[in-house]
Amino acid sequence: MRGFFKVAFVVDLFVIASSFFVDSPYFLLNTQVAFISSLLVVGGSFLGYRKLVQKRAPHFQGPDVIDEMDDPFELYEDEGKSAKEIFEEEKAKLKKANLKNFFASAPGFLSPYRLFGYLFLVVAVLVLIRKGYFEAGSFLIGLGIVPLSALLYTILPVENR
Repeated sequence: MRGFFKVAFVVDLFVIASSFFVDSPYFLLNTQVAFISSLLVVGGSFLGYRKLVQKRAPHFQGPDVIDEMDDPFELYEDEGKSAKEIFEEEKAKLKKANLKNFFASAPGFLSPYRLFGYLFLVVAVLVLIRKGYFEAGSFLIGLGIVPLSALLYTILPVENR
């Protein structure tokens, strides 16, 4: 995580340096508010999902090793059933798994950290608009710093992964 922040701040320093060459008085303000907002949202998402994974990890039971060795492709599990019965069973399992997965991961996407990040983003935009400082282009550039940093982090050989 530390390596990602290094990349993000280098990209942000590039945006700050480029603000001296832009003829807009509010370019730097908009990019930095957007950058902080997007960092809060991404950081909140990370913390929420990390907490969820840590909570569920001790109760995780992997696949049965003996069954996996005997029948790794589950070829003998559905003997004597028609294709339609198998299809209906798998469809029901999939629907049940999707709904179960949705409710199991809900604490991750409804985490207070993430919601605070979005709240900060909305309030920041409203304040900038109310004061007359909002510039959509520079705000979008600031929002793009974090995704660009994530892309560069996966491509570049960064220490402390």
